[in-house]
Amino acid sequence: MKIFTTRNNNNIFFVLATVLFFIIAGIFFVLYSIDLSSLILIGILAIYLKTFYRHKKLPSLLDLFMLVALAILVVVLTTVTFRLSPYSVSAIGFAILITLLFDDLVLSLLFSLVISMLAASTQKGGFGLTIGIALLCSSLAASMMSYRVRTRFMIIRAGFFAGLLQFIVAFVGERTEALSFFSLPDMELLKVCVVNGIVSSIVVIGVLPVFEYIFRVVTNISLLELSDFNHPILKKMILEAPGTYQHSLVVANLAEAAAEAIGANPLLARVGAYYHDIGKINRSNYFVENQIPYRDVHKGLKPSISKLIIINHVKEGVELAKKYHLNPNIIDFITQHHGKSLVYYFYQRAKELEPGSEDEEEYRYPGPRPQSKEVAIVSLADTIEALSRTLEEPNPSRIKEMVKDVVRKKFVEGELDESELTLKDLEKITDSFIRILNAIFHTRINYPQNDTDKKSTKPGENKPG
Repeated sequence: MKIFTTRNNNNIFFVLATVLFFIIAGIFFVLYSIDLSSLILIGILAIYLKTFYRHKKLPSLLDLFMLVALAILVVVLTTVTFRLSPYSVSAIGFAILITLLFDDLVLSLLFSLVISMLAASTQKGGFGLTIGIALLCSSLAASMMSYRVRTRFMIIRAGFFAGLLQFIVAFVGERTEALSFFSLPDMELLKVCVVNGIVSSIVVIGVLPVFEYIFRVVTNISLLELSDFNHPILKKMILEAPGTYQHSLVVANLAEAAAEAIGANPLLARVGAYYHDIGKINRSNYFVENQIPYRDVHKGLKPSISKLIIINHVKEGVELAKKYHLNPNIIDFITQHHGKSLVYYFYQRAKELEPGSEDEEEYRYPGPRPQSKEVAIVSLADTIEALSRTLEEPNPSRIKEMVKDVVRKKFVEGELDESELTLKDLEKITDSFIRILNAIFHTRINYPQNDTDKKSTKPGENKPG
């Protein structure tokens, strides 16, 4: 296999770390008399994740080991240390936690399989097939019901219904093994399964901020908190950079619709758009959307100085985000939304005013380029929203031409190369942008005035309303 033949140092480290982890885990399994077959399953899944799974950016090696160790610890404490029913193993809570943290149903499926098989392998009489299947079914149901949820109640609801499903599967499985299909339900088993589901979901809600910090991720629950316009940064932007605030609102609407169209995280795109330009707050009057009434403050500055002020809003945005302890995933929108694009206006001014002294690389943002679909969408929406304000008579044909031109240029310049966007995604994003912009720039009917309005309005005045 590729993982064992490559000379890449990262892969060598992966092999050595994995071997060491499984040696330690193997000793742990022997000490607690746990069936080693589940450890083999974990090893196969680890190789699969590293070698074949490319759908999304995986958690780091250390994070994966921490999660597997946590799964082993949960099973051992429940079934071996405290000798509780294997149906008390919090496979439901673990599945919900993985789904919320990494927004990835496939990863949640793999970890659900791990913890379910671990619980089944702790049975003294051999592998508990019914136990493994019941835990797996309930954890998969919990994953699907908690995928991209936006309220805490939906998490608790997922835990309740998953616990109920766990009881049904366990009841049917046990009656099938005993060839007794008409016996009454075991109320104790029902209580264990349902209470396990509810308690697990409540515990997940409580520990979620801790795991967000440990794994450096942001969940939809935290994103909703960040979307509150009473957040100090957003309040500061509304008061000190109102033009940037309005710009960010439109970018957020464009980004959310586009993310929804391609199956990316729409809430992450929206909240990232809210914060992507917070670096403009400190020097808001140097950005055209905040110049009211319009006054070109760059007129008396050299292009090289103006360029520094414009580019520096990224650095100042990062400093402000860190001051208010924003999640690294939100900071990515600040650092990456301009990629390595050219500050074209001041580059052209430099060519006109100081021929031969300009260096194109000095007029580019430092990057990096967008590393995720959501950041790439915000990057496109940011440019498109700004250009849409310059359109004269923005009719549908001009809007369509402008959007397609921006997407084409970003693609050709390589700004989207590291975002994992496909050509099909770009087509859907383009259509979404065109639809939203046409709605924003729709034409209005010229309402006729009645006789009273005509009498009360002096010549040359427009009646407000």
